[in-house]
Amino acid sequence: MAQTDLRVVKTLRQIDHSLLECLADTPFEKITMEQLCRGALINRSTFYKYYTSKYDLMERYLNRALDGFRRQVDVAFVNAFPQTIQKLVYQKNFENVLKHLYKHKSEYTLLWSIPLEKDLFSRMVETVHDAILETLPHKNASDPYADLYARLFASDMMALVRWWFSYEGSVSAKNVQEIMHKNMTQGIFRAFHEQIQAK
Repeated sequence: MAQTDLRVVKTLRQIDHSLLECLADTPFEKITMEQLCRGALINRSTFYKYYTSKYDLMERYLNRALDGFRRQVDVAFVNAFPQTIQKLVYQKNFENVLKHLYKHKSEYTLLWSIPLEKDLFSRMVETVHDAILETLPHKNASDPYADLYARLFASDMMALVRWWFSYEGSVSAKNVQEIMHKNMTQGIFRAFHEQIQAK
């Protein structure tokens, strides 16, 4: 039984790998079952044991990528006060999210570039937004302003990560943490002016 399970795990990984390889070269709509199966070193009947179509594969793959991200998101900072946000615990939380994102950088960058009805990047922003609201006490979570600021925090964080990935050679993870920290403690407007005047 364990051998069968290992074979299944290996086959599913091969299919995932084939999907990513195909996406790197071909728009999703143009990817064929033949390409997917050839890349995974399997036949169609094996593919159909696990997925009903390439669309099913794509949706389930995106859900797994999003679940992996969701497990890493820690937004405990929303319960901090301005004088305690500098505590190491909050910096560590963000550092752990960055490590996860960086580990899967090529995968996320590729998936963010795929035109979908509800793209992965937007779903990740929503994940952070939802996690922030879930962290707040119930009476605050239903406040429309809580919703607004949760969206601003989530958008700021994910835009920062996307920017970092595009300038990775000249921007370190430490720089990203410092930028997020300044945005949190000073506000984006003040942090922006300090950065511009420092040049």
